[in-house]
Amino acid sequence: MPDYITSLGGEDYKGYIIGVFTIAAALSRPISGKLADIIGRLPVMIFGGLVCVVMSILYPLFTTVFAFLALRFFHGMSTGFTPTGTTAYLADIIPKERRGEALGLLGVMNNIGFMAGNALSSVFTNALGINNLFYFSGFLAFISIAIVFRMKETLVEKQKFKLKHLIINRQDVWDKRAMSPAIVMLLTTTMFGSLLTLIPDYSTHLGILNKGLFLSIMTVSTILTRLTTGKMSDKIGRAITCAFGTSFWIISGILLAFNNLPLFYVAGITCGIASGINSPALFAWAVDVADGVRAGRALATLFIALEIGISIGAFSSAAIYQNNAANFVYVFGAVAILNGVALLYLITYTKRFKMQS
Repeated sequence: MPDYITSLGGEDYKGYIIGVFTIAAALSRPISGKLADIIGRLPVMIFGGLVCVVMSILYPLFTTVFAFLALRFFHGMSTGFTPTGTTAYLADIIPKERRGEALGLLGVMNNIGFMAGNALSSVFTNALGINNLFYFSGFLAFISIAIVFRMKETLVEKQKFKLKHLIINRQDVWDKRAMSPAIVMLLTTTMFGSLLTLIPDYSTHLGILNKGLFLSIMTVSTILTRLTTGKMSDKIGRAITCAFGTSFWIISGILLAFNNLPLFYVAGITCGIASGINSPALFAWAVDVADGVRAGRALATLFIALEIGISIGAFSSAAIYQNNAANFVYVFGAVAILNGVALLYLITYTKRFKMQS
């Protein structure tokens, strides 16, 4: 995508590729969370898939920077809907003592798809062109919709959709029960937003031809971590588990700040470990506090925090970077500091929780 927007004359708007996408996802989360609790998990998942199909068809037709970014914005609604419904669906059918493990496996499937996309996209584009890559992406989204149609709805007391359901109040935007995991999610995902925005340029700077290699290494590391530590938060607690994961985000930021090829690869591994530990623990934490009541809204709050964090990381990293490799140290140094704040919050939260217990 960074190369694609550059070919359209939008080199200075690389941060917007992820930024506008995640803003749209964050804005749609309150609606998707509310609808998941009212009309059901499956309709929310289906709508997100449909958005992905339509946007994939439209990308080749809109070839100006503004039009491309507009499509990226609306495409963000797919991420705003489908994961909310999917996670709420899984929370309905998995017992509490295995939530961390189950959400870790859901994340593994996400990671496999993410890794496959990164590994194959360059090959696919070089062979058949980026427009056909867009169309193929839409085809995969269509298959996901077909799968959802074969699933059984888990929301017991569902209602028919009405326009009044689109009216959002403060509780739909921010469920205070999920405040603690949301704060940690926001601070830690600034790293992910920075990675998505700058890794292609960072790879080029270090002479790496495959710009998706770092994210592939990170994804493999994430999958292996989730398969081996999936039960970790179920056994030792969500906050303590997140403290371990956040420590690896800090290490990753420090490694990337050195602007060194071997450390770049090591950072790919530590980023994967951080993501593999943190993500399932944070989502299980949000499901725990919801305790079966308005789970869609609690999860929406966590997803909103995720998208705000990614947006902050994407926009701020691009602004600091300024297409100058010497500024990588400032970008990833700042991200390491934000993750340090998250770690301090988790340590304080754990101490307070023990005192209350």
